[in-house]
Amino acid sequence: MLLRRVTEHVKSQNWTAIALDFLIVVLGVLLAFQINAWNDSRRAEAVRTAAIERLLTESEKSVLYLRNSVARFEDSNAKRADLLNRIRQDDWQDANTDQMIQGIVTMGRMPPVAPPRSAYDEIIASGLFAEIGDAKSRESVTAYFASVDYLNGMSEYMRTLSDWHSYWKSDSISEVFSPDEEFQTKTVLDVDSLREDEEFQAILVRGHRVQLALTEWWRDALSEAETMCSELARSSSRRCTALEVPN
Repeated sequence: MLLRRVTEHVKSQNWTAIALDFLIVVLGVLLAFQINAWNDSRRAEAVRTAAIERLLTESEKSVLYLRNSVARFEDSNAKRADLLNRIRQDDWQDANTDQMIQGIVTMGRMPPVAPPRSAYDEIIASGLFAEIGDAKSRESVTAYFASVDYLNGMSEYMRTLSDWHSYWKSDSISEVFSPDEEFQTKTVLDVDSLREDEEFQAILVRGHRVQLALTEWWRDALSEAETMCSELARSSSRRCTALEVPN
């Protein structure tokens, strides 16, 4: 219809009408481009928003995972420190052998750090990371994963330096059959034998130092995870709920 009208205007040499028709065509094309660009922008923004939400949810899980891990390390460290104090002071009054054993058998435990990271890996693979939040929030994500990589690297390094199975092997510790236990075995500590075993006491001190260093690295990773969660929340439409959970 428009083409027929333009043809008629050309035949009649109605240049004003031709100019108006041309203007209508140009405006229509520009409007179509603008609508497409607007739709593309909305879709891109929706993708970015969804990516931030997924990463924020994952960061909340990471905070809880690391917080629980740090709590377990600190609990074992406290029990081991109590045992070492009793050895130093030779004070065994009201001693809880089960707790002391827990402090001993947790020496040399250097588990790999395995918080959730599927959302992060997908965002990196899609090339979308540069569009996540602002520079500060992206830096917090990068710093967090760098701390996790460092912690994993140090744990692996420590495992290669020590025969960690021998950390808690001593004549003062034995395994006995106990049908009421989960795995039907129970670790038993002979305090009198431990008091005389100076070599094992030295192993306890060294192992405790290693576990304290490892715990500090886990705390560093937790701190980076909390910062990441806070920064992603700032770039999102909701709060980081993990920071609202009491430690």
